[in-house]
Amino acid sequence: MASDRWSDPMRHLAVSGLAALLLTGCGGSDSSSTAAKSAGIPLAIASTKQPEVPVRVTRKLDDYPAEIRTLLQRANAAVVAGRNAVAIESLCQAIGQTPDDASLFRMRADVYKLQGENASARADFSTALRLAPNDPDLWNNRGYFLMSQGLSAEALSDFNRAVELQPAHSAALNNRGLLELADQQLEAAEADFSKALEADQKFVDAWNNRAFVRMKQNKLAPAMDDIRQALKLDERYATAWNNCGLIAMRQENWEEAARAFTRAIQLDPLDSRWLGHRREDLLKLGRFEESQADAARVLWLEELQRLSTAAQQSPRGVDVWMQRGQHLLEGREFGAAAQDFTRVLLLQPQNAEALAARAGAWLSMGDRKKAMTDCDSCLAIRADKEALSIRGDLWMQQENPDRAIADYEAAGRFDEKVAEAYDLRAAMRTKAGDTSAAAADRSRAAEIRTAFAAPASTAPTAGATDPTFNP
Repeated sequence: MASDRWSDPMRHLAVSGLAALLLTGCGGSDSSSTAAKSAGIPLAIASTKQPEVPVRVTRKLDDYPAEIRTLLQRANAAVVAGRNAVAIESLCQAIGQTPDDASLFRMRADVYKLQGENASARADFSTALRLAPNDPDLWNNRGYFLMSQGLSAEALSDFNRAVELQPAHSAALNNRGLLELADQQLEAAEADFSKALEADQKFVDAWNNRAFVRMKQNKLAPAMDDIRQALKLDERYATAWNNCGLIAMRQENWEEAARAFTRAIQLDPLDSRWLGHRREDLLKLGRFEESQADAARVLWLEELQRLSTAAQQSPRGVDVWMQRGQHLLEGREFGAAAQDFTRVLLLQPQNAEALAARAGAWLSMGDRKKAMTDCDSCLAIRADKEALSIRGDLWMQQENPDRAIADYEAAGRFDEKVAEAYDLRAAMRTKAGDTSAAAADRSRAAEIRTAFAAPASTAPTAGATDPTFNP
């Protein structure tokens, strides 16, 4: 339920395994009831016969019997490895042995959500709430799950129930504030964020969210105080830096805004929103070239998003992963590019193009050994000009101009780097007393520089051949 203006309330929840899911988790569960329904799936209504005292089902891993603990550890390892189906199978076995344990259903629901199986996740959250209808955390968890599915009314009902059970439930108050903010109920949202902070002064998301709602109300000084408190608690919070920049722009403090957006970009360079905001701010500062560079980067990120979506839709599509990898190389995201080319090679181990491209990524990251290995592997498959050129650069880094020149010539490459190779060999030959060969190398280096330095006026221009040419 977050936007570029405020935070995901569960931003700090990193799913590193079932041990983490056991203690915190995000999302919530449905429970069968005929009292209310949405999209044909019943919503949970706690029985009035249940005591109104909060009863939590959260348990530590060591609290489970040994056999269940083994299954949870297996599920944990599977989630870490990205093998969600294996984790679900282990949790199914655990549930089969202890079918009345709400925490197990909630854990399996979290993994289903990771897997994108939202209907199954919702069913498990339903069972968890049926088993433990007075756990405020479960109501908040299900509310967050419903909120992530765009079911705001149902989510609000769950957050309300969590707060009824525990009036100082900071997460539920924060999440309810997000729904109110989205519905433009600014005063109500501010009140809920304030209550969340009364319950937990270190709740960084609530500081960030209250800062944003105060900015929306034009309470700029209190908003800036809040956002600075958020950043004091978490200096690496990119969304808060972005909001700091937005508040500073409202205050017409353009320089501070530029610094804030720049920090957000440093922390999260692949999010185009920060760049878009900095671009607007740089225009206010009259820094037009930098603004244009940000605009170009935004376009690059939009294309990256398009390729990423295509890759998700076709995870075994070699072509789209190659395209995305090349795009990442062009954007100087070398580590991510190497990962994409590795994915291609897992699908097609003899893909020479991917080997050459990954060699270029390794070279850019300074990993000469891996780059050389990929070049050699590529060239064992086919004569590849890119691999030859990259290997030539590697030989030059090892001050081996003979091999570098051989690879450059085989690649048909002639540029300053090649000229430098001839210069280096000339210096070595001079030192060895081979003046004739050294002179030939210097002459060759001069020829190359003359060739690529030829004035562009010697070639016909587009305007000269096409009267309709309009730059």
